[in-house]
Amino acid sequence: MKFLLDFFPIALFFIVYKTMGLYAAIYAMIGATALQMLITRFQTGKFEKTHLITFGLLVVFGGITLAIKDPAFIMWKVSVLYVVFALALILSMWIGEKTLLQRMLGKEMKLPVQVWNQLTWFWGVGFSGIALVNAYYVDIALSTRSALFNTSTLDSKVELTEIDCTSTTVEQLCLAAQQSEEAWVNFKLFGTMGLTFVLIIITVIFISKYIKEDKAS
Repeated sequence: MKFLLDFFPIALFFIVYKTMGLYAAIYAMIGATALQMLITRFQTGKFEKTHLITFGLLVVFGGITLAIKDPAFIMWKVSVLYVVFALALILSMWIGEKTLLQRMLGKEMKLPVQVWNQLTWFWGVGFSGIALVNAYYVDIALSTRSALFNTSTLDSKVELTEIDCTSTTVEQLCLAAQQSEEAWVNFKLFGTMGLTFVLIIITVIFISKYIKEDKAS
């Protein structure tokens, strides 16, 4: 249930993008993230730090994108967010008595300190990997977008989804820009969710033997 709640804003972003475009999707995601925070606050009695960080970055990067009509900021926000998470995890190994993972999950399961450290490195590297993959899609999307607007008289503040490529003199560049932006949006939902799910599965397999040993003892 929590997994679905965490990805609800991204899913809504995807749906609104497909029907109404990028800028409307940003507004929808900001609202969905605020709702996500309130639901968590109601269920647990407190705000989650990850939600607060996500919401803060979304408001800043999404706000800049909406203000100047440049999607680069909202696209790079994904990589920034995952790098922040990765750094927070890894630095927690030297700050405080417990890692972030142990503070978050230590009440539900007991694992050796070495295992908590290994998991922390694993998730830190995993989040860094997601940031790099997102950067790959962003680079392609922004490159094709720049190529389109630099070689045409189209207004760069117009949403790509609103352009009828067949009516332009740069149809192939237009289609490439639209497809690359859509590929980034698809990765934002399916890629981040899929890769996170893979990290969860590997984690469960890795710690399963320690949980069995704990129950046996």
